[in-house]
Amino acid sequence: MTTTLTATVTTDAERKPLMSGPALLMMNLGFFGVQFSFGLTQSAVNPLFLLIGASPEQLPILNLAGPVTGLIIQPLIGAISDRTWHPRWGRRRPFITAGALLCAVILFLFPFVGILWLAVVCFWLLDAGNNTSMEPYRAFISDRLPKSQLARGFLTQSMFTGAGAVLANLSLFLLEKVEPLQKTAGNGIPYWMYVCFMIGTFCILLTVLTAMARTQELVPSDADLAEMRAAPKGLHHAIREIADAVRVMPVAMHKIGVVFLFQWYAMFIYWQFVAVSLGETVFGTTPQEGGPAWEEAIGWSGLQNASYNFVTMVSALFLVGFARRIGAKRVHAVALGMAALSLVWLARIDNQYVALIPMIGLGVFWASAVGVPYLMVASMVPAKRTGVYMGILNMMIVVPMLIQTVTFGWIFEHLLDGKGSNAILLAGVLLGIGAIAMLWVNPPDEADESPIVPLGSKRSITVYDRVVVGSDGTPTSLYAVDRAAEVAQAAQARLVVVTAYREGSSAPTEPGAHQDLYGVDVARDALSKSVTGLTKERARYIDQRLVAGDPAQALLDAVGADPANLIVVGNRGLGASHGQLLGSVPAAVVKNAICDVLVVQTAALDEERMFSAADRADRDDPSGDQSS
Repeated sequence: MTTTLTATVTTDAERKPLMSGPALLMMNLGFFGVQFSFGLTQSAVNPLFLLIGASPEQLPILNLAGPVTGLIIQPLIGAISDRTWHPRWGRRRPFITAGALLCAVILFLFPFVGILWLAVVCFWLLDAGNNTSMEPYRAFISDRLPKSQLARGFLTQSMFTGAGAVLANLSLFLLEKVEPLQKTAGNGIPYWMYVCFMIGTFCILLTVLTAMARTQELVPSDADLAEMRAAPKGLHHAIREIADAVRVMPVAMHKIGVVFLFQWYAMFIYWQFVAVSLGETVFGTTPQEGGPAWEEAIGWSGLQNASYNFVTMVSALFLVGFARRIGAKRVHAVALGMAALSLVWLARIDNQYVALIPMIGLGVFWASAVGVPYLMVASMVPAKRTGVYMGILNMMIVVPMLIQTVTFGWIFEHLLDGKGSNAILLAGVLLGIGAIAMLWVNPPDEADESPIVPLGSKRSITVYDRVVVGSDGTPTSLYAVDRAAEVAQAAQARLVVVTAYREGSSAPTEPGAHQDLYGVDVARDALSKSVTGLTKERARYIDQRLVAGDPAQALLDAVGADPANLIVVGNRGLGASHGQLLGSVPAAVVKNAICDVLVVQTAALDEERMFSAADRADRDDPSGDQSS
């Protein structure tokens, strides 16, 4: 009972169908290629500038393309895509595909350029393509997934993002070691750089086009389509839409922007000067000296970046869970602090292998930076305006980068003695200030808090990931399964039906005591009976579990340690006497569960009891008015 990869469903924002695991992976596959392209801009473009004649103090201003294109293109594309719908191409996919095609063309041409100003033009076009793809892609994830799967969706995005960056940076390191590729072309670019950019061209075309071809967007409701058609078109109205969204955006987004000011200024310094710093402290060379030592420093900087992105892939598995429990504020503050200490240490390390250790802290921070803020914004803003708000969040990223490109050249030359190691040290200090600023940010009121990843610690459960219900095949348990299916459908959560049984033959029980199922065959029949009546309309994704052991413990094990799950139990089980208000299984579950427990009044199936209760109510109120 899973959705297919190409299912197109007419739905509204509150009734998005659950996606199966393979479909969710396929939807996010394109992030691998897009991030490969981003990885090359972060690690290969600045060394390429230096190889064709740029000086280190020129690097900040040469990187002006990134923040300017991000500031202009991402919010505009986000706002325009919010108002776009085509019956065949959808809402976000045209922008994602167009941006990927532009990136592929520029990646192929980039290493053939030997003139600095022409390389800068290519850099502007490459960043324009990256930005055209990236924010609609993030909005695409939010459009497609119900709230119960948003965390998983953005976690998968972070994993593909890390994998793409790892391959991009690892290719720089490994290909630099291939002797036939160490020769230099006529424009001063080594052939191993050519191969890196060719791999990037292939990756972005393959992954993005495959993901877009295999994943369809949800068809908006008639009301949403009418609203899109009625919305004014054009650049002027898109700008007005951005301004209106800024005026009414949640307070938490303003507070995130304060932290981003320090965070992204620092990261732009790191990307621009990590190779220069390693050249000075580890390889004893500078860009002006050039030669094999400088090329080795470029290759090793690729390994550095591959290392922290590998850590990002692994730590992304855990950060969202921590953010749910203790709040995104604390998680991101700790991650910023780890990155700050890592860069301060990196600036003073003179051993190339020891220099890899600080990448652990930087990788944990990067997992938080590329996942948690986007997930928070996606869950706290209106679904119809996700595109424009993703663009606004990116504006909060690129404005500090824009400030850095304009100011840091002078700072590097006059205040940091023109040393890359001092630049990395300053980046660490700025990340430390960002960590303190994150602690200073107060969480919003609970009414304004993100329901998926709260800025502060969790104060209430507002969405369930899984609804777990036990069934022994009896009418009373089927009634509980029916209620559990309704809850799961309303929450777009996964329904888990558990049937527990005992090994061996049945043993005599006391009158009125709970009666267990004995034997796997009996239990399998009971489980089959429990799910037979459930349809895709009732529960879109169902897990069936046969468990040997105690019924109450089987339910507790099914939810694990996640407080965002729900257990549904009937108040009386098989064999329980009429006098029992709560049977042994629900009593044990209520006593030991760490998540919410919904106790269903299965005694409602006792018609004699129901009618007698109604008769008493009629005698108490002859007028028939039973309101209070």
